[in-house]
This record gives sequence, C-alpha cells and structure tokens, in this order.
Amino acid sequence: MTKRFRLLLVPALLAALLPLGYAAESSTARCPSVKPAPLKFSKPTFIDKGRAGGEPVSIVAQDGSIIVSAHAGTTHIYKDPQAAPGSSDFLRSYYNQTLNWRSDDGGKTWKYVGLAGAPEGPHSATSTGFSDPDLTMDAGGKIYNVEINLANVAVFASPDDGQSWPTANPIAASGDRPWVTGAEPDEVFLYVNLPKQLWRSTNGGLTFDLVTTSFPADSKLIVDPLNPKKGLLGPMDAGGVAITADDGETWESYPAALGSSTQFFGAIAADRAGWVYAANAGGYSGSNDTGTDGEVTFNYFNRETKKWASAPVHVPIPEGDALWPWIIAGDDGRVAITWYQTLKDKKGFYPFVAYTTNGHGSTVTCSDGSTRFIAPQFQTANASGRPVHLGKICLSGTACNASANFEGGDRRLGDFFTVNFDHKGNIFLVSGDTTLKNALGGPKPVANPIFIKQSAGNKLLERPDKIRKTRCLFPLPSC
Repeated sequence: MTKRFRLLLVPALLAALLPLGYAAESSTARCPSVKPAPLKFSKPTFIDKGRAGGEPVSIVAQDGSIIVSAHAGTTHIYKDPQAAPGSSDFLRSYYNQTLNWRSDDGGKTWKYVGLAGAPEGPHSATSTGFSDPDLTMDAGGKIYNVEINLANVAVFASPDDGQSWPTANPIAASGDRPWVTGAEPDEVFLYVNLPKQLWRSTNGGLTFDLVTTSFPADSKLIVDPLNPKKGLLGPMDAGGVAITADDGETWESYPAALGSSTQFFGAIAADRAGWVYAANAGGYSGSNDTGTDGEVTFNYFNRETKKWASAPVHVPIPEGDALWPWIIAGDDGRVAITWYQTLKDKKGFYPFVAYTTNGHGSTVTCSDGSTRFIAPQFQTANASGRPVHLGKICLSGTACNASANFEGGDRRLGDFFTVNFDHKGNIFLVSGDTTLKNALGGPKPVANPIFIKQSAGNKLLERPDKIRKTRCLFPLPSC
C-alpha cells in the first residue's frame, strides 16, 4: 500500500465511523425544518341534536363568541320513508328562516338564538328565507347573515355579537346562493350567484345599491387586507383570484394552477400580510363513483409580483376521494384547508383538515451557510375520527330531491361546509352530520350541526386577538 493511498483511506474510514448526522454535515448541508407540529382535534360535538344543520357557516364576534348558522333543511330532506319518524328535527323551530346558534365558551355549549335572543322561535320579525346562510362582520363589529326563499334574498344583522338579530331587509335582492362580506363600519357587500349581482350597503344592510352584474369573482368575497377600505378579493370559477381596488367597480383576474376539484363554490383566503391562497379537492364524482383517485392541491399568490406559484402543492391525503374544499388564513403564512374525504373502503365521509405555517414557502439558512427555498409544508389530520356521513353524497343540487334512489339522492349535507379559527387562533370547523338515528332506529330526514375544534398543533395566530366586552341590546343572561 502506498503512502498516498493510506492518507486517502484514513479520512474515509473516520468519516464512516462518525454518527450519521455528522457524516451528512460533510457532504449535505442540514436545513431547519419548517413543517408544522402534528395536528389533532377534539371529538365532534353536536351543536344541536334536534334541529337541521346542513351547510353551516360560522363567524367569531369581537367578544370572542362563536356564531353558527345553518340551512333549515327544506331542500335537504331525505326522502326515505324510514326517516319520517325523525321529522321533528325539521319541523321544530321551522319559521321559513335559517337557524342560528351562539357559544360564549369556545364551542363547549351552544344556545339557539330566536327573536330578541329567545331560546325558541324565529330570529327576526321580518326576514324570510329557509336556506343559504352566510355570516360576515364589518369593522365596527356588526354581524350580518343572509337567507333566501329560492327567489328573495334577505339580509339580517346583529349589533350585539350574535345574541339577537333585530334588523332585517326581507328583499335586499333576488336570486340564488348569496354571500355577504362586511367591510367598513355599517358597510356590507351582497354577492348573488344566479343571476350574478354585486350589491353594496352603507347603512348596516337596511338598503342596498347595485354595483355591477359583470365581474370575474365567483362565490364569497373577502376584504383585501392590503386595501381594507376599498379592496375586495374573490375566488374565480376555474381557480384563481379576482381583485378590485374600488369597491367592486373594476376588477383584475389572476388564474391559478390547481388540480382537480369537486365543488359548487370556490373559496380563497388571505392572510394578514396580504398573501392569497386557494385550494382544490377532487376525485369524488357522485353517487356512482367507485374509484379512489382523490387529490387536494394548494397554491399561493404573491401580491408584489401578481403571480401564483407555477405549480400547485399536493397536500398529503390518504387513498380515497375528496370534495368540497374550504380555506382560511390567519397570520403571515398560516393557512388551513378542510374537505370531505373517503377512505379506501368508501363507506363514509370524514372532514379532513390540513394546515401549514409557511403557506407561501420559506427561505431557510442551512448548516453550511447556504440558503434554500422550502415549499409549503403541511400536516394533515382526520378531524372527526369517524364518518359524519355514511353512504353516498348527491352532487346534483336541488335535483337530488327528484332521485328515485334514496341513497343516491341524499343531499342532507347540502353543497359545502366551512373551516374557521377562534380569537386564539385555534382551527375549528362546522359541518352537517347524518349519523344520528331517529326514535325507531332509522335515519333522520336532515343533518344535524356539529362542531370540531383543534386540540394540538400550531395555531393560525401567533398571539390571540384582543376581545372586548359583549354588547347588550336586550336584557339577556350574558348582560
């Protein structure tokens, strides 16, 4: 053996004997992880076991309370005769209005909100509309909701953190599937999907003026955090964001690269730093679907370059199908996505949630001093841990009710569900649940609303939002 060869061999042998981490140091730089902590949720709890709860939406009031609203069930009725013994869930508190609840203890307990805060009855004296609720809040803390009768669109409001809903405009517009967006104090925008319209109120929802009927946004609008006085952001039908800087008068469109999606309504989110996010969830094609080709994709939009990432991020999911995505964002880069997921056995649907704390990617400094860009990293969790629906989900809208196949026409969950976070940044979701049985052991004719809250993992806020004392309009227990 030559001296030169011996000199080369000794360092190689020493490197082989070093611990793996140190051996890697000499050849591959170590970079810090940006993956969030594992995500866990508490067991689902029923908001109400005796009332309908399809298509639930939520809002967190300025006093920290959580308000939930749901479809009254009129067009979500399960026609199987075995469901008839559970009809009290539909008939109870049916006043041709959506249903509303409030929790002042973080979702542990819930109170149904009727007229002047009563525990029964209608929520407003003049508003009418059994379906399509959507909650929003303006900068002054007034909360708005919307409902329809398949023709009239009614907007009603709460000045006391969701404890009562004393004011209402019974015919703010006409059309199907409305969404509301609170902006400046007493300012609320009303989007109507069909026929497409955008309306604006500057007097707390008492009257509305038409803004436009031609614009690229599709579904619920959100206030632009970079232009809160005049700016709005909206999802685009094929994926992407539409932006207006002048209260909806003019718009610019930015399509996004995303994967397949099964959804009726698009959704986007914007974090408090202004980054915009979109997600798709697809694979489920309806009651005849037998495959397992689901996927969830995610993309982010840079407001400075006005560009989406060139390719979407594939969120890790189990083998199965996915549908009905919704998305929310908190502080810079902190984003959560929810969707319904089937597993390999295809026997039921579970609400899943994935979240990231580096939603627009991160540049990190590695052990050798180099920098690397790391794409958004996700943790995924089965939020419910059990199915919230067994069997099929119909994707034909109101036409589901005409199906002769009861299971194939099942529309009790409606057409979407939503995710949100509380004032501490804890992720929560509200969903319909069809697993409760009627008194004779058969199915119920409507879904019941459930609440599921994060129990472990990073929060969407780095520090809690400040809350104020609950406003009081009537002599209610909380006052």
